[in-house]
Amino acid sequence: MTARWLYTPDGHPAYYQDGDYIYLKNGKCQFSVSDRWWYPTKGGAGAYYVSENWVYSQDGKPAFYYG
Repeated sequence: MTARWLYTPDGHPAYYQDGDYIYLKNGKCQFSVSDRWWYPTKGGAGAYYVSENWVYSQDGKPAFYYG
């Protein structure tokens, strides 16, 4: 699978997705993806969810988009 970059709403690259994992620009894994939710790799509740090409915070605010 080819990595897909995720950008902040103002257009700055923030993360990239490779398979079911989300990484920082430096390659450190931050989230795993399951059923459209991003879960912190350290554990815990879903932090973000995906709808269409956007990623939203738990409170429904747009956080990132797939470029």
